[in-house]
Amino acid sequence: MCKSLRQSQQGISIVLAIFILVVLSLLAAALINVLAGGTESVAREVISTRALFAAESGAQRQLNEIFTPGSAMNVAACADAVNTPRTNTFTLGGLFGCGNAVVECEYVTIDSINYFTVTSTGSCGPTGEPSVRVIQVQAKDI
Repeated sequence: MCKSLRQSQQGISIVLAIFILVVLSLLAAALINVLAGGTESVAREVISTRALFAAESGAQRQLNEIFTPGSAMNVAACADAVNTPRTNTFTLGGLFGCGNAVVECEYVTIDSINYFTVTSTGSCGPTGEPSVRVIQVQAKDI
């Protein structure tokens, strides 16, 4: 009787080993999926930060053209006339994966003081799914 009980349990260790391998494989696949999603999230965050830097660079460059150090204020760098926005495009060579910064500038004059509004759009990343950031800066002459 003892021998027949032993013979009936001979294949259980193989079934148990296969079950453990399947469970561990499923856990490994889930872990790889989570890690891949984390990597993609970090990559998108980097591209988004570059787009913000591109937008900031465009706004700073536009303001530098208006308020050139050591020179008189250049209102024509912003717009041809009051309340007539002008769109300028600046090429950004230092930000990998980014195209141009598109900057719209307009101004109004109130009590002989010029008030400027600069809206800059930076776009980075792949053509199908770019990350776009827009900032707006306001300045006035004194």
